[in-house]
Amino acid sequence: MKKSGMGQDKFIELDVRKLKDFEAERKRLLASVMQKGSDIKLMCCPRCNNSLNEKIISDIKIVLCEQCSGGWIDKKSLVKLLVLFGDTADCLLDQV
Repeated sequence: MKKSGMGQDKFIELDVRKLKDFEAERKRLLASVMQKGSDIKLMCCPRCNNSLNEKIISDIKIVLCEQCSGGWIDKKSLVKLLVLFGDTADCLLDQV
């Protein structure tokens, strides 16, 4: 009986090690996500909660939702858009 008990202890030790390794990996991944925070948080549409797709056109980043056709652009990209395309910016956005 002692042999089987010792065997179970080994399995328990292995399980505990695996859980500790899993927890360490989870913490590492969480830290990585937190560093990229602003990009990660924008991945769901605020209107319909669908996933968003990022498109880059002429160094201008536009985030789009295929479900509800919503589009978002940050101030830096908006300024670039207006400088590059001026009055035709609306035409460009309609094509996206």
